[in-house]
Amino acid sequence: MLKHWNKFCEQITAAEAKLQEFLTNGGLSALQGKKLQKFIKEWNDIKAIADDFDRFVNPIDPIKVESPFDQDDFRYIWRTWKEYLNEEHGITMRSRREQMSLDLLSELSENNPDTAIAYLRFAMAHGYRKFFIVDEKAKRTPEPQKTSKDGDSW
Repeated sequence: MLKHWNKFCEQITAAEAKLQEFLTNGGLSALQGKKLQKFIKEWNDIKAIADDFDRFVNPIDPIKVESPFDQDDFRYIWRTWKEYLNEEHGITMRSRREQMSLDLLSELSENNPDTAIAYLRFAMAHGYRKFFIVDEKAKRTPEPQKTSKDGDSW
């Protein structure tokens, strides 16, 4: 996506240069120039939107993320967790958030990779956006079913 976005930004820059050249050398009459002002306003609005969006697409440089767990099975479930967040909740985890999340997961799991994996699997299986300490009772107790006013389950 970033590659396509950068190409789009390059195209806007090239079009801007051609527009400025046309305005400078186009030999437009005053009436034509006045009519062109509506287009120029729209063009400037498009550039402003692209500039705002660019700050989202090209954020500050990422930091190096260091996982507290070095096991392949943890790396797999962590990648799955990030994909799950994006797929289910539209959350893209950038480097600083990822590092803080890994640090928190390490703390919650008392630096035990098997416990950390269990917390992530539980959160994904139940549709949560966050992970948390899961006690043994929560693992065995099914979530209560929601019912309508008539008593029918949804």
